[in-house]
Amino acid sequence: MIRKSRYCILFQKGKEYLAYTSAKNSFYKINRQVADFIENFKSDEFDVSKNQLAKDIEHLHKIALISTEKEDDDVVDNIKLRYLINSFSKETISVTLAPTIWCNLRCPYCFEESKPKDVMCDDICDKVLKFIEAHTSAKNLYLIWYGGEPLLGAKPIKYFLSKLDNLENIKLARHGMITNGTLLKGSNLDLFREKHLDSIQITIDGNKDTHDKKRIRPDGKGTYDEIIENLKVFAKEYPNTVINIRVNIDRNNVSEFMDVYNRIKDMFPDKKNIFVSPGILKACGAQSFDSPFLNNAEILNIRKEFRKKGYPVFYPDIRTGGCAATCITGYVIGPLGEIYKCWKDVGIKDKIVGNVCDMTITNSNLLSEYMLHGSHITETSCHSCPVFPICDSDCAFDRLENAFHGQQNEFCCVYKEKDNEGLISMLSDLYERMPQRE
Repeated sequence: MIRKSRYCILFQKGKEYLAYTSAKNSFYKINRQVADFIENFKSDEFDVSKNQLAKDIEHLHKIALISTEKEDDDVVDNIKLRYLINSFSKETISVTLAPTIWCNLRCPYCFEESKPKDVMCDDICDKVLKFIEAHTSAKNLYLIWYGGEPLLGAKPIKYFLSKLDNLENIKLARHGMITNGTLLKGSNLDLFREKHLDSIQITIDGNKDTHDKKRIRPDGKGTYDEIIENLKVFAKEYPNTVINIRVNIDRNNVSEFMDVYNRIKDMFPDKKNIFVSPGILKACGAQSFDSPFLNNAEILNIRKEFRKKGYPVFYPDIRTGGCAATCITGYVIGPLGEIYKCWKDVGIKDKIVGNVCDMTITNSNLLSEYMLHGSHITETSCHSCPVFPICDSDCAFDRLENAFHGQQNEFCCVYKEKDNEGLISMLSDLYERMPQRE
């Protein structure tokens, strides 16, 4: 029987009627009669032999606003298939390399002070290269520098990049770095002259006063001015590198985000490759009411406010891939050659799954948990959700914490919040900004 698809969402924007299908990630303007028709349609209640009605039904069926139960199930199967192909593909090896997990800052909310100061030596760099080369099916290397603060390991970064051309049959296809920005100067600016840096992420924690209370040096001094100056120089020296400024947000500084956004945009008016995005610190588990972290209902309202103030509206994507944790050839490698699956696991001994020194996986149980339980795409309970194909709340670490360690992390994405209001409000704002045609 054909009926309204489980992935079809109907809503009003003023006097306008709109329809969205996450199955095809398509958005339509309709009228009230069509909206009522879709909402109440069942194929055995209409005379589909009438030519015009038959054509209308055929069109609505084609664009997936109406469908059969089997067709909706096929949407799930097709997404799962593409996800599994991506997860178990060996054509690309993704390596997040932490030359050190030590940091030069002492942010009060961070854990780096308890981490060892080891820095990757040349011998470990060579073993990482051999580990990469052992993936004989791989054609592409995705490389990200991470830490701690990766630029404290400038020497191994320089050494490693100088040896990359020795890899046979594997090319550096993507190259990125996540840094606090304080060391992005001097000789460190020369590290990526020969191996183009495609992207870089730098974190700011709000306006200058707020940032300088959070992202501090061991002597208590703030770092805002230094990071901004380094950013200006880097943007000039590397005009083709995508720069993402992540602004960490909690309840205490949420009102500052748009100030930072506008300030950075004004600072670089002609730059199309500099993005400012909110790094919303989401509540995990049953946190107390006075926690600074934000839940989905609050995040929904925050996103609405940002869009009202001019923040861009980003159209959703159909999700068919995960992160390094859910890819069979995705690795996070620490300074001693230890291998992890997730960035959040770095420095935790129980989370080590192997080591490049012996080229073996020693914790296959954790590897299996990430690969088989790390995504909503394999969760049967998610398949009937209207936003399943575009769900962007897929932290593998959090899923394993819930499944195996009794945590209560909030999984569902903001799109689903308040009976899909998260998605509807975003689409409404997008529609409002579209050029209107008669």
